[in-house]
Amino acid sequence: MKSETHLYILALVFMSFLWPVWATASEFKMLLRLWPHHHTDDSLKNELLAALEDYPGLWDEAWFFMEYNTLLSEKHNCSARKMGEAARQLRAIGIKPSVQGLTIGHGDGFEFNTEESIPDKWTTIVNNAGQATRMCSCPRQAQFLEYVEHTFAQYALQCKPSVVWLDDDLRITEHWPAKMLCFCNTCISLFNQKYGYSYEAASLLAAMNGNADNGILRSRWIEFSQESLAQVARSVARGVHAVSPETIVGLQHPNFHRELLEGYDWTPVFEAIKDETGKAPASRPGSGFYDDHEPRGMIRKAFDMARQIRRLPAYVTQIAAEIEGHPHRHTGKSPDGLCTESLLYLSMGATQLSYAIICSALEPMSWYAGNYFGPLSACRSFYEEYVEFNRGTQPGGLNPYISPDFVLRPHYPGEPAFGWFTTGANDVISELATLGIPFSPDGDYSSALFMDAEAVKGLGQKEGESLFRERGILIDRAAWNIACSRGFDKSLDPCGKSVEAVETRYYTSTDGARVAVVPFFSLAVNNASRIALIQAADWVSEHRLPVMTETAAQVVVVPRVDSGYRLRSVTVLNSSISRYTGIKLRLRGCASKSRYIWKRPGHKNIRLKAVADGSDVIVTLPAMDGWKIGYISISHH
Repeated sequence: MKSETHLYILALVFMSFLWPVWATASEFKMLLRLWPHHHTDDSLKNELLAALEDYPGLWDEAWFFMEYNTLLSEKHNCSARKMGEAARQLRAIGIKPSVQGLTIGHGDGFEFNTEESIPDKWTTIVNNAGQATRMCSCPRQAQFLEYVEHTFAQYALQCKPSVVWLDDDLRITEHWPAKMLCFCNTCISLFNQKYGYSYEAASLLAAMNGNADNGILRSRWIEFSQESLAQVARSVARGVHAVSPETIVGLQHPNFHRELLEGYDWTPVFEAIKDETGKAPASRPGSGFYDDHEPRGMIRKAFDMARQIRRLPAYVTQIAAEIEGHPHRHTGKSPDGLCTESLLYLSMGATQLSYAIICSALEPMSWYAGNYFGPLSACRSFYEEYVEFNRGTQPGGLNPYISPDFVLRPHYPGEPAFGWFTTGANDVISELATLGIPFSPDGDYSSALFMDAEAVKGLGQKEGESLFRERGILIDRAAWNIACSRGFDKSLDPCGKSVEAVETRYYTSTDGARVAVVPFFSLAVNNASRIALIQAADWVSEHRLPVMTETAAQVVVVPRVDSGYRLRSVTVLNSSISRYTGIKLRLRGCASKSRYIWKRPGHKNIRLKAVADGSDVIVTLPAMDGWKIGYISISHH
């Protein structure tokens, strides 16, 4: 009895230690995306249901797709009825149905467009050259808004879905041949009414290109365009909520921090959805990477999604990262690649995973099940454990800073018209990350800032002066030259810490700035330069960089830290084809008696020996094969 009481007390202590993780229900889900033929073709539907039953517990939800190549109501009615029957069959095997649908259209070049995709009751988007698209609907047309409200409601009524997803065609840019929306007479008239202008399309475009009113006009046009999208989202949400009040409405959004006319975030759309449904919307961040022929593309996508996640409203907590395999052939995504990128995206802050990997049905269902469902099923519990363990944390490291007002920069001489509304600022981080430097795009718990020349070019004058006077910043010589030309260096003085061997220069200010200038940002460096780059990153971080890669290895490290900069975990991706042994990592923000457990899907956990070095801790990883991933869990006692 005494022994049983002792065990009971130990169990209570253990549970109390994990209480912050277990206190709320898990939001983790794995979601399978489908296309219309999965509910309209009975033979394919039956094959799908059989495959899903072979892997119980793998999928929480499956997203049916509304008809995407017609505007005809009778065809949507027929498809919705069939979707409703398929939804009931899904529920019978323990999987919740969701629904995905297009709104304004991707563009005239969308591969599934037909003549039935051409609106005849409302006008289409007009581009900045005055050319009307054939198949993309202007979001300000009243009949179009009625259409999406009614059509989405049809499917929601039949399916009672868990989530209705707005496809990522709900965006401001890239509706070919329209680079941006919308310069039709309706939109120009409503814009003028809202702000008291008297522009025609040509004069409006000229004024925006010339940055009239020091950016006020551009800001207002972006605000107006975001409101256009929000009206579409509101119409859909209203229709869905009227017939299925328990359904959540979610937004699929691609990576558009490069397309600056999109605005800084998607808050107007999320607010409209929340206002209509009374429920927090869901998010599906995405950004290309359709095959893993060039696997480092997943690194760029991961950081792109990290930035999208940080820009979400706080109430959006269901965040389903996109894993996309279009056109869904055996020559595209590999099973190992799917499993690797899944954990990488979770490390960036996603709480769920959505898979577009079987949509086209170009391979037999048995192939998809064996090659994709099987490996993912083996990893599912591992992914869920990772999400729960890292609750309340974010990626730590350097924030590759992009000004919220970047779109307000001037139009430079010799630059193409409207060259100011796209940017590749700080894209180099997806390369530099493979040197073992941690990055935290838009991170709330970042240790310092990182900027390349393009990023410095996009700073507002007062913003740049403030950042270079007060913040830690890692830049290269090209960025430094632009900073100096704009007077951002006026509060900085050399601090005598220059490293001659690699030509790193260090500057400080009396207000706390630490600026390190390296020769260039590139993978074309030797290990001495790699170490100097990491040391410079740590110096501008006031020696708070959460993890430093001590070994010459091509690895990506993603530390997860809490608001007190305590280190919770470090994800490590071997981004080379080589097997590495003995990778040493220097960790910060760990308690003195922490436990360090190396975890990989399908492998036994390994407790790592921690060697103290002052307040730092050094751990050595077991052997790691090429393009494999794992993480160190850090339990603080």
